Amino acid sequence: MTTARKVLIVEDELIVQLHLRRIVEEIGHHICGAAASAEQALQFAEKDPPELVLMDIQLAAGGDGVETARLLRERFDCAVVFITANADTATVERSEIVGAAGYLVKPFTKPGVRAAIATAFVGHDRLQQAQQRERSFASVLASLGDALLVTDSQLRISFANPRAGELIGRPLSQLYDEPINEVLEFAASSDSRALADAFERCESQREPESISRLELLDSNGDEHPISIHMEAVVEQGRAMGLVVSIHDLTREPSPASSAASDSLAPFGAGTRLLVYSHDTLGLGHLQRSLNLIRALLERHPALSILLVTGSPMVHRYAMPQGADYLKLPSVRKVGSDRYEARSLSVPESGIHTLRRNLLLRTVRDYDPNVLLVDHSPTGMLGELRPSLDWLQSQGHCTRILGLRDIIDDPDDVVAQWEEQGVYDVLRELYDQIVVYGSREIYDTVASYRFPADLASKAQFVNYVCAQQTSGRMDDNAEVAAPAEPSVVVSIGGGDGGADAVIGSFLTMIERFSSQVDFHGEILTGAFIDPDQLERFQAQARDLPVTIHGFVPSARDLIRRADLVVSTAGYNTCADLLSYARRAILIPRVMHRQEQLIRARRLAELGLVDCLHPDEVTPALLFNTIRAARSDAREPLSEARAAGTVALDGAERFADFCAGLQIRQ
Repeated sequence: MTTARKVLIVEDELIVQLHLRRIVEEIGHHICGAAASAEQALQFAEKDPPELVLMDIQLAAGGDGVETARLLRERFDCAVVFITANADTATVERSEIVGAAGYLVKPFTKPGVRAAIATAFVGHDRLQQAQQRERSFASVLASLGDALLVTDSQLRISFANPRAGELIGRPLSQLYDEPINEVLEFAASSDSRALADAFERCESQREPESISRLELLDSNGDEHPISIHMEAVVEQGRAMGLVVSIHDLTREPSPASSAASDSLAPFGAGTRLLVYSHDTLGLGHLQRSLNLIRALLERHPALSILLVTGSPMVHRYAMPQGADYLKLPSVRKVGSDRYEARSLSVPESGIHTLRRNLLLRTVRDYDPNVLLVDHSPTGMLGELRPSLDWLQSQGHCTRILGLRDIIDDPDDVVAQWEEQGVYDVLRELYDQIVVYGSREIYDTVASYRFPADLASKAQFVNYVCAQQTSGRMDDNAEVAAPAEPSVVVSIGGGDGGADAVIGSFLTMIERFSSQVDFHGEILTGAFIDPDQLERFQAQARDLPVTIHGFVPSARDLIRRADLVVSTAGYNTCADLLSYARRAILIPRVMHRQEQLIRARRLAELGLVDCLHPDEVTPALLFNTIRAARSDAREPLSEARAAGTVALDGAERFADFCAGLQIRQ
């Protein structure tokens, strides 16, 4: 019996399209769309991503079949079978650039279609499995405790894991394609000769070689006693390179950690993951943490995940099976590095002590194999530090710091981290650093001046976005999108930015009412000040706007809007990059410069317009909105189609975790 798979048909001849649809359905597959143009094909795929596309090479109704197939493959990782009336050499060569899984030559028969589809699925499934094995293998190599170098047949480095960069004292980018005997420098020339001789024997005899002790020099000239083991990579009887494992003898495990490290298991069933979510302002940290948790549990259903958060809104989100949460007493940010209790009548020192003790007790009782810390290396005002120290003493927890791409003004962050010893914390208490962003958009490692050993620990996984509605079971219906042209206005979670964004928008509507030809959909967020909300509701009473409070998912509103006007928080911008057509960002600038930096960078890339909140006036906002709506371009739609911004951070983080070896 055929397993039903999702097939998209792209064919501009209606009779051929109907004939093909009938055959595919008779075979037993699901038609997720039948398009006559490239635009329709992309629209169908957005709504219901296909596993296979049957693509007419020549689309008279609009668009080029080969280019459309390339976009569909890149965005949805689907197989493609081309439909053509002429299987000539030029046609085949042209379609090969997108990796065609097969061809159907008109006129086709049901057996021919069945064979082409079956062959395409088999080949594509094998390719996906190979890619997954490759990603998993690379993740395993990257997470090994020992330094690892892989060379080609010329003994030039083709792979290095983060530990290698840390030990040698050079960024990984500076190791690739370098001769290994030039990268590995030694205090004594006899050590260099011993290593060169070992390389030669290993290559010629294709037998493993080991050296028990050498004195390696790092980039600062410091000596490190190491041992080396190497094996040849052999293909068809020839040595094609070496795999070189380097063990730092100064990092021999303590008795406590040695016992723990005797038992290693792959990340997955039985792994206890604790996620610390830094939530003192808005909803961004909580939503990002939940997106990661969902992606991990989709990949590894037998995980046990405990989310620890101070967000007062965590109860409004459904926890997937396998996850639960611990609610810390909530705080609110009242100044730079100042927090007070959001609900409890206790002094600042009291709320800090309470949260710190609750965290430590939770970590000790739950005893996680993996700790994922969101944003703040030691937690709010260092509340996580005792827990990190305890885990360090136990020696069996893999500790990962997850950083959003932009933290604050780089000079301010670097000065603060140097003063507070944060770089040492990252060096001593964390095994891995994951950046939720793209180096091409914003280079977090360079901007915040990571030393070479920390840069070698860091890897970018792209932007983390929601893949599904994140509301409660009884509260997850998405807001119905308006039928008329609309402008969506959002201030994220609602902690700040209301007057600059919502207030300016409402005043603009009042002042230019005779020229306004759209409906405003205003999302106030959960944390908006009640007095502000009441004032906005009164102001909006007779205006063409609708005000929404807490909305678990507004993606349909955003996707169908002509334009979005919003603040520039991480999650808000991720939603815009995922669904919006055009956007104007008015960043929130209280306490930190994060949103301003992000908004200006996205504007610099031509993806959005940016207005500084101190410069926003009703007239400026109206003119900017009018110009954006009248522009035929849709920058965000175009960026998605071109793959300019990668939004698969949650899935790539799950890939990263899949390669971890967990101490039991």
